[in-house]
Amino acid sequence: MTAWAVRGVELPFGQEPRSWWIDAAGTARDERIEDAEPLPGGYVLPGLADAHAHPALTAGPSGPQPLARDAARANLLEWALSGVTLVRDAGSPGGLTLELQSEPGMPAVQAAGRFLAPAGRYFPDLLVAPVAEADLVGAAVGEISRGATWVKLIADFPDLNGGPDLQPTYGYDAIAALTEAVHEAGGRVAAHSTSAFAGRLITAGVDSIEHGTGLDEDAIKAMANRGTAWSPTLTATLGHLDAEARPDVRSMLGEVRDRFAFLLPLAISLGVPVLAGTDVVGSLPREVALLASLGLSPSQALAAASTWPRQYIGTAARADIVTYHHDPRDDPDHLASPAAVVVGGTRLR
Repeated sequence: MTAWAVRGVELPFGQEPRSWWIDAAGTARDERIEDAEPLPGGYVLPGLADAHAHPALTAGPSGPQPLARDAARANLLEWALSGVTLVRDAGSPGGLTLELQSEPGMPAVQAAGRFLAPAGRYFPDLLVAPVAEADLVGAAVGEISRGATWVKLIADFPDLNGGPDLQPTYGYDAIAALTEAVHEAGGRVAAHSTSAFAGRLITAGVDSIEHGTGLDEDAIKAMANRGTAWSPTLTATLGHLDAEARPDVRSMLGEVRDRFAFLLPLAISLGVPVLAGTDVVGSLPREVALLASLGLSPSQALAAASTWPRQYIGTAARADIVTYHHDPRDDPDHLASPAAVVVGGTRLR
């Protein structure tokens, strides 16, 4: 049995180094474990957690594109090597991620199955089987029966057939019924939302708002009251806020950035679980840097990409340890260069 000896500052909120030991089951102990393997690095996390990821997708010139099973598996293994020990898959074409088998050195994965959206209301390459409103509850419960921990509801999206932009994809009553049924089946609901309909989704009982560019102060307070999480996916949301973007795009995204700079610290102060997620185009070091630039402390920004998702999403006890030579709270880029990585008891670095 392998055990590890750790001496360092316990991230994300620790300040002074201390020593502890972790056994092969992932249990931390203050008592020495003889013959424990010492790990290099003076700063320690239970690993990074990506709370909105798509291992079965890649970025294409016209939007996200599906990947084959082997490529999705390779993504997860590569992420583990970089220090990501927990992944919440936020949907895959046809629920491909549900078909991936856990193996040594792979992050813990909570998968959402296939995307739930009606025809013409999501990326057509990803929407393998559109879901009509009358079939929504059955489709959602079906994903849970396949092994999904979450279901991914596309709650609003542009009408690709030329209708009004950013309208809800399903009625409120259908979404409330979906949420109740999924909860009864033991699952949770992640809702893609970029419009003001987010407030109604919170009332309907969804468990997390993904993106959330339509959130406002009242919605944040409702999330705090209900325990609803928020994954703002900042790189994906604000990634075009640069000199190359069109002036109208820069103006719109600038308004989103300013609103997020107010809402994110408010959410933290009220106890809303803020969860970092890379979507298809981001990275966790970049997400942490953006969270810090929008009003979170360096420790809070790092918590959003590590301990807070682990607390909210939940993962079985296992030996996940990632160490760093330099404090990533001083510079999030240090997250890209771990000193040691132990994922599920398998040391990768």
